[in-house]
Amino acid sequence: MNEAPDPEELARQGIEMLNAEGDARAAATAKTFFKPDEKVAFYGVRTSRVRQIESELFKTVRRAWTLPEAMEFCDILVRNPYLEAKALGLLLLARYKKSFRPGLLKTAKSWLSASQCGNWATTDSVCPWIIAPLLERFPDLVPELKRWTSSGSLWLRRAAAVSLIPLARRGKHLEAAYAVARSLLADNEDLIHKATGWLLREAGKTNSARLESFLLRQGSRIPRTTLRYAIERFPEAKRKSILRRTKETRSVNETDEHR
Repeated sequence: MNEAPDPEELARQGIEMLNAEGDARAAATAKTFFKPDEKVAFYGVRTSRVRQIESELFKTVRRAWTLPEAMEFCDILVRNPYLEAKALGLLLLARYKKSFRPGLLKTAKSWLSASQCGNWATTDSVCPWIIAPLLERFPDLVPELKRWTSSGSLWLRRAAAVSLIPLARRGKHLEAAYAVARSLLADNEDLIHKATGWLLREAGKTNSARLESFLLRQGSRIPRTTLRYAIERFPEAKRKSILRRTKETRSVNETDEHR
């Protein structure tokens, strides 16, 4: 019986498989989804194939590895500049979510704050695959996540919102979801405007009246991008009404400021 590879060896195998299937044209296309000044690198491997490679690698270690090996494997790959390698590491680590321990949040925070997940795509993978399961298993971690909204790291601030999305859409941690959204309304970054709107939209799925009330109450503070994302699920007439009423509130406040 062959011995299972260690994390470093499996990471090397994964990188070799990704590199062998790389497509320069696909890599160039992938870069168009990011801003010109964002430092992202791609092999040009489809997401579906990345998942297949991860499955193939996992089969060689599933009977031998536990959480520590999976974390070491992920830590190696998340430091790789190529986004497909980062995803490979995160996908395999997510297999062990039933064994996650609270300390993993600190590790995820270090990846985000050190820009090893320094793009929206990798950040948006860490959030549902790693952080959301942690929050579900260990609700006491939610206050720590909420503190990320005041971080100087764009990726930590985005993660504060996106990590709550899988839970908020099921009606869980709604108090935290609205608190995080409220904290991020004054943020200047477009990626935060979109993430906040996304979070609000999902929070509204189980209680649309609460979402509408929040939007009307905060109307003058909500960036228009955030607002448009948040109201996507409302009927057209309701969307128009909320857009008009929040705009009217904004106009009144702006008038008061100039008196």
